[in-house]
Amino acid sequence: MNTEWLRTFLVAAKTENFGETAEKRFLTQSTVTKHIHHLEKELNTPLFERKGKIVRLNMAGAHFYIKAQKLVDMLDETLRSTQAFLDGYTSHLTVGAAPQIANSTLPKIIEHFNANKPHIQISLELLNSNQIGEAVYRGVVDVGLSKIIPIRELQIEMIADEAIQLVSSPSKSEVEATELLKNETILTHEYAPYWEDIQHVLTGKFPSHKSMQVNQTEVIKNFVKQGLGIAFLPQSVVQKEGEEGILRIQSLNLFQQITSQTYFISKYISSDIQAFLESSKAIYSALTDSINC
Repeated sequence: MNTEWLRTFLVAAKTENFGETAEKRFLTQSTVTKHIHHLEKELNTPLFERKGKIVRLNMAGAHFYIKAQKLVDMLDETLRSTQAFLDGYTSHLTVGAAPQIANSTLPKIIEHFNANKPHIQISLELLNSNQIGEAVYRGVVDVGLSKIIPIRELQIEMIADEAIQLVSSPSKSEVEATELLKNETILTHEYAPYWEDIQHVLTGKFPSHKSMQVNQTEVIKNFVKQGLGIAFLPQSVVQKEGEEGILRIQSLNLFQQITSQTYFISKYISSDIQAFLESSKAIYSALTDSINC
């Protein structure tokens, strides 16, 4: 059975539109029709109901779709692992990380890990912090770096406990922090566990403060750069922009007891996972040392 027929069928089953399938597969529509025809002939059953130009997946097609998807996934994984072996990799590690971590400390963690374990191939899955524990539990990823403790019973280790910084645009460098908190919109993140503590302080000291939820850290930083608000973010997330003068970073005594934790999550500890844990600790430790210097 030709695997290209299967790939065409999977797209056609999702779209139920041969024209759209042709566009997605970079084929002519007549080629899509031929692929489906060859597959139906091989299986000796129609997979779609046809009424003029309208096609709908039938019962046999729906059953076959599940099997075909598993077959193609297994083939792709076999091809990937074989290529990795030919490239010199001896094993593979899939890391699930929150975007906030992926855009700050993760590149350095991977660089450190690759220097010590060059024959282990890394794959990355970007997930919200509240999704990472479940992804580890179900085996979608081998390890997770998250800002939230998962509800599942897993191997969990806190690898960072860092200060929260008030972040504003350099254009507002002459404005006192208290004035910023009174007058500027405070951009918040749904998956920031420390926000509840910050909110409690703000409600007591600045009851008329304004806030807006923006659930992407990079978007929050971009808004702040443009002068569209201020934010509270972990030190590691804004250190680079602070050093480059792109963002104004301030530590406020009022919020010094509020910190942001990062957790390393896994279902078990293998030698590869232990090595990645050590790299993660090393990078966060180096970050802490550079801040304290």
